Amino acid sequence: MRKVLLSVLLGTLIGLISQSVTAHGIWIANRVDQKQIVLGEGPLDNGYHPESVKQVKAYNGDWSVLPVSKKVHNNFVTIEAANETAVVTVDFDYGYWTKNSEGKYVNLPMNEVKGANNGTHAIKYSVNYLSSVKQPKMIQDIPLQIVPSVDPTKLKRGDSLPITVYKDGKPLTNTAVIVDVVNNLDKTVKTDDKGQATIIVPNQGLNVIGVEIGFPLKDNQLATQDKFFTTLVFTLIPEED
Repeated sequence: MRKVLLSVLLGTLIGLISQSVTAHGIWIANRVDQKQIVLGEGPLDNGYHPESVKQVKAYNGDWSVLPVSKKVHNNFVTIEAANETAVVTVDFDYGYWTKNSEGKYVNLPMNEVKGANNGTHAIKYSVNYLSSVKQPKMIQDIPLQIVPSVDPTKLKRGDSLPITVYKDGKPLTNTAVIVDVVNNLDKTVKTDDKGQATIIVPNQGLNVIGVEIGFPLKDNQLATQDKFFTTLVFTLIPEED
């Protein structure tokens, strides 16, 4: 019995490790009274180079632009936003990841790794609903995004959330949507021929919905594909009795 249990645990661990390069998303989470830009997958998150955070934008409930500032720490970034901030977007460049001769991914472009023939440029986006908006909408400067049809902050766990996935402003069809990036990477739903799908809200707390897609690159010395990971993020606070 112990051997069987050990095999199951090892299989789970190997599965997590195999996803470590490709399945990382980003989102904003409340950490020690700060709004931190998190890079993670499942229950794990990682440090990163603060310069990976290329752009942060903030909006109020009417989608007017608000000031927002980044605070750089040793291996992560926090943000400081105005009290009326409803949505914050993040543009994050995780850089180049190339498989070396030992089969391990290193944070270098292919032309700097001897004998490499497989590499990824990892680009990540995140749209974070911190409070209510009058009407959700597609944001022009986020190339890959998950757009909710209703204000997700007004829902509860178990409610239906209709979404549309867009790439460069066009609906992305037949694409897997990860329902719960933090707690269940394996559960997905697919968009239809209009780029639409319906999510059952999984958590009465932090919800991170994700989409990851890759596009091959030809005659590129730095990588063989661009891989994008985007998240739609909102937190449902339980009502006090």
